[in-house]
Amino acid sequence: MNSWIKAAISLIAAVFCILVAIDVAVIVLKRKKAMPTNFLGRYFSKRLVQFNAFVILVVFCIIWLVPLVIGLIGSLTSRYAFENHPGQLIPSDGLTFDNFKALFNTLDTDGSRLPVERWILNSFVVSIASTLLYLIIAGLAAYAFVFMRFKFRNVLFMFLIFTMVIPGVATLTPQMSNIARLGIARSLWALILPGLGGVGGLYLIRQFMLGIPKDLIDSAKMDGMNNFQILFKIVLPLSKSVFFVQGLFCFMGAWNDLLWPQIILGTADKALWTLQVGIAYISGSKTANTIGLGLAGAVFSALPIIVLYIFTQNKIIEGVAASGVKG
Repeated sequence: MNSWIKAAISLIAAVFCILVAIDVAVIVLKRKKAMPTNFLGRYFSKRLVQFNAFVILVVFCIIWLVPLVIGLIGSLTSRYAFENHPGQLIPSDGLTFDNFKALFNTLDTDGSRLPVERWILNSFVVSIASTLLYLIIAGLAAYAFVFMRFKFRNVLFMFLIFTMVIPGVATLTPQMSNIARLGIARSLWALILPGLGGVGGLYLIRQFMLGIPKDLIDSAKMDGMNNFQILFKIVLPLSKSVFFVQGLFCFMGAWNDLLWPQIILGTADKALWTLQVGIAYISGSKTANTIGLGLAGAVFSALPIIVLYIFTQNKIIEGVAASGVKG
């Protein structure tokens, strides 16, 4: 593994050296007005900055992809390779799906099989319910802040924005107290309800709705439409892209959450765990026989996010670009 890392660092350094050499050569030739008139000369003369940005972007993309590739290969590495040939990027005995098979047949300390399928179901239930409920609440609140007039509207919104600077760790104890008083500490509702008060998604949706022409809303009110009709027939169809973006963010946050489920669910009933908590439990010992299982679980848990992103990436780009533009 060390040889692969050294080779990658050397390659990146060589790429940057070549890039600097090209930049210096182009700048010197342009000052001397000696740029060649062929295709490369015309390209570097007009698009040197774009070329530098493209090369740097490719390098950083490769750097970000390397841990993912290592994790994927590690999930396909056998226990024998981890124990006898640690550090190999490509295992000597080849790749295998044994870790994924073993993931669904992992035994607990008492000899019982861990309910991995139940963990997956719990994660989907929590993520989907959190996403839908949050979009409903944030959508209604954003509509009120943009298109309705009420006293202290801007003051209330600024107060909500201020709460974003409060770290989540500081609110763990009050949240635990509220969950205990509601009597839902040992249920999936304890994972769903606390996230419904987030302000980040509300801000994103509000910024997008600010770009909707006010004349359109005024015309609808003159035609006799009430606020709910305007919301569902005009505002929501025009705001689909930002709801796709925020929906993906909500789903990712709920799916990948580890700290809160660990705290609130504890170890009493493993059937209530989410997939992330289960994976952390499986890979907690950090020994050779659990590294492959942990990586297999991590890869498996990332699949829904990857698939969801593939199908919504165009909406994400459109929504993020439009949410910061006021019409």
